[in-house]
Amino acid sequence: MPYPARCPARNLNGRMCSHRAGQGTNHPGYGTCIWHKGGQRHVEEAWAMAHEIAANQNVTPHEALLDLVRTATGRAAWVDNVLAQQMRDHVEAGGDPLKPPKSLNQWLAQSRLERKLAAATAKQAVDAGVMVALERRLDMEGELVASALAAALDALELDSDRRMLALGAAQQHLLGAGVPPNQPE
Repeated sequence: MPYPARCPARNLNGRMCSHRAGQGTNHPGYGTCIWHKGGQRHVEEAWAMAHEIAANQNVTPHEALLDLVRTATGRAAWVDNVLAQQMRDHVEAGGDPLKPPKSLNQWLAQSRLERKLAAATAKQAVDAGVMVALERRLDMEGELVASALAAALDALELDSDRRMLALGAAQQHLLGAGVPPNQPE
């Protein structure tokens, strides 16, 4: 499903921006327009990087930006795991949990650096309008699934009780329970 061609931002009155995505920027057709942070240097850089990655990996620029955020947060989590493991080893060896060894200082500094990078990457993605576009896409996909389900139920010509049972089963499945109502587990 293609991403919307409109700027994903909302105006102060809460309405969707009427400008085209990326209008007045170096990334026309993607992200926010010039009036909604689209022309800021870090947003322009994020879209340039996203387009390069998208071309290399055969994904959309939106997916490329989200992948950058996932990678940055994954790196931060990895460093934190190393830090936690070294702290566990320190405590298991009889060390004071309130006084980490000096050897952890480099990992603490790296953890702060990775978190800062992850936050900056996430901000670039948000400012570029990726989250709003993703939210809009998910809404459209949800509406499509709901209308397809309604059409299928209409075609079956179910009475209201059977229709409600079918909708309840679908709801339970979508909520992760996976077990239809009135069915043994």
